[in-house]
Amino acid sequence: MVIIAAVSGTREVDPVVETAYDLAETYDEDLHVLHVIPDEEFQERQSGGGSDDNPSYYLDNAITDAEELAADVVEATLGDYDEARVTPTGEVGDPTEMVLALADDHDARFIVIGGRKRTPVGKALFGSTTQSLLLHADRPVVTVMRGE
Repeated sequence: MVIIAAVSGTREVDPVVETAYDLAETYDEDLHVLHVIPDEEFQERQSGGGSDDNPSYYLDNAITDAEELAADVVEATLGDYDEARVTPTGEVGDPTEMVLALADDHDARFIVIGGRKRTPVGKALFGSTTQSLLLHADRPVVTVMRGE
């Protein structure tokens, strides 16, 4: 079993990683920190390629970028940590599907995600990866709320 921490696209200290690392240490589990580049973002980056100044952007490039971002978040958040326990992971696709697939592949004990406080109207109008994960996960989901 592992703990899965899903992180967004910022390279800053992330309380999701802090919480997930604490869970990993408590339960003596490995931690996979996952960043997913959504399909739309990948296609946007890909369409900007093709010239000598901006070479084509391939799926392997995007997966590497996502993994590097996850690694940067881990480094920013944990600083000195047990590298044998933590695996930065990158994927491209639908974030909800990718998190659930990784959780299934590794029989995750917990999925740790971030959430933002929204008004009821905001929740109704805008889709939310957090909400989708809470509704579709078949294992415990820990939500770390942010007051944005």
